[in-house]
Amino acid sequence: MPKVDKKTVLIALPFVAALVIMYASAHLQGAWSERWGTFPELQLYAHQLERIPMDFGEWKGEDSEKSSETTLKIAGAEGEFVRVYSNASGQQVRVSIICARLRDVFYHTPDRCYPAAGFEMLGDPQPQEFDIKKDETAQFLTTTFLKSEPTGTHSERGLWSWSSDGKWIAPKNPKLQFAGEKALYKMYVFAAVPPGNKKVGVEEYCVDFIRAFVPELDKALAPAFSHDAAALSAITPGAPPAAARTEETATP
Repeated sequence: MPKVDKKTVLIALPFVAALVIMYASAHLQGAWSERWGTFPELQLYAHQLERIPMDFGEWKGEDSEKSSETTLKIAGAEGEFVRVYSNASGQQVRVSIICARLRDVFYHTPDRCYPAAGFEMLGDPQPQEFDIKKDETAQFLTTTFLKSEPTGTHSERGLWSWSSDGKWIAPKNPKLQFAGEKALYKMYVFAAVPPGNKKVGVEEYCVDFIRAFVPELDKALAPAFSHDAAALSAITPGAPPAAARTEETATP
């Protein structure tokens, strides 16, 4: 066996160490960006969107046209919900919810998309929190968008939020906040701003809608939020039965 020169080994060590670090970094980045593996959780999240009630309280819903497959692909969305809700006074709120992976779900937000569609953003998005029920709040980012058209100006108040577990939050850094989550929901709530309204804030009827809608939404999405084992096994090819997986988890 040939004798290994110690000087050669010492010279090679930094290069070997660098390769190890590069491999570890690439693996970590792949896990962080969700480059590896499949995500049956996304299918489960998408299925629950069909459970959101059409009508609740004083609000009556009507489904709206969904995005094209190309648009959904760009957004990385597995499922989409688009609906307009109206109350007896004729006030309307447009709701859009998508589910997608972490790397996709927070990039396409209204503060990026609306200006690209010709809207002027009237101020940076601001955090706003609403009391939903006892010991529960929902956080949103919100701002107003203005578009000038031949028939006049059109203003909309936009609110958006994210959730992976039933708590709707609007963190400054969603990527960091939701690191490790395999699927997320993103919700938009939009309402028209009456002409001449200079008040800063969200219209009261829109606040009323959010307070009534979020509890109904959380009930509909509960199987996804709990990562229901039975539901996951039903949509995951080759997965063991839910009971068997529970036993495996319980085994020390």
